[in-house]
This record gives sequence, C-alpha cells and structure tokens, in this order.
Amino acid sequence: MASWYRKKNPAPYETAELSISGIVPIFLIVIGTVGNLISIFVLLNKENPGTSTNIYLIFLCLVDTISLYQWNLSNAVYTFTNGQKQIWGRSLFICILSQFFPFYTLHTSAMLLTFVELDRAYLLRDRWYKIKVA
Repeated sequence: MASWYRKKNPAPYETAELSISGIVPIFLIVIGTVGNLISIFVLLNKENPGTSTNIYLIFLCLVDTISLYQWNLSNAVYTFTNGQKQIWGRSLFICILSQFFPFYTLHTSAMLLTFVELDRAYLLRDRWYKIKVA
C-alpha cells in the first residue's frame, strides 16, 4: 500500500473526479454484468444449439466479467475512500494477483476471440469439422 494519501482538490475538480473515477466504474460494472449475463442466457438457450462458437463466447463473457470487476471495482473503492483503502493491497498473494489478473484477462479475451474466428474459418472450409465438431 502506498505511504501517501490522496489530497482533496477544490470543489469542482473533486466533484468531477468523484463522478469520473467513482460513479462511472460502478455504472460500467452494473451495465457490463447485466449485459454479460444476458449474453450467457441467450447462448445457453435451448433453441440455440451448443455449438463450439457458443462455448467460446460463454467463456468470453465470463472472462470479460472478471476483467470488468478487476479494473473498475478497485478504482471505485479507492476513490470513494479518498485513497484510504485499496482492494489489492491486503497481502502479498493478493498483490501478486493484482499484477497477474489485468494481463491474464485481457489476453484470454483476445485468445478467445481468435479461437472464435478460427472456429468460423474451419467451419466454412472443412466438411468433417462441420459434421463432427460444430
């Protein structure tokens, strides 16, 4: 945890900082979580067959939700407590996770999107793949 604390800004800047780095992340968490849950429910619908692309997209929704909480929740807590508390500064293990999660979730999202594209390309090119896998 840092040895310094955030100083208060003059009134209009403090309000702008609170709304940008405190309220907007909470809004993004709510909208992103609802959107990802709706996407998962649509992809798991019985009318929607369980194709390999749907499985990739379900995992993409889960990883994006983890990424959403990791990036936005820590900023909101830091802003609402005036720099007094941090989520990721509690122990050495959590500190290491705070370095690992941002890169892992973003790279996993990119790899899942790549797998979806490869899956679609194989589906268009290969008859065996269409019958056996997708």
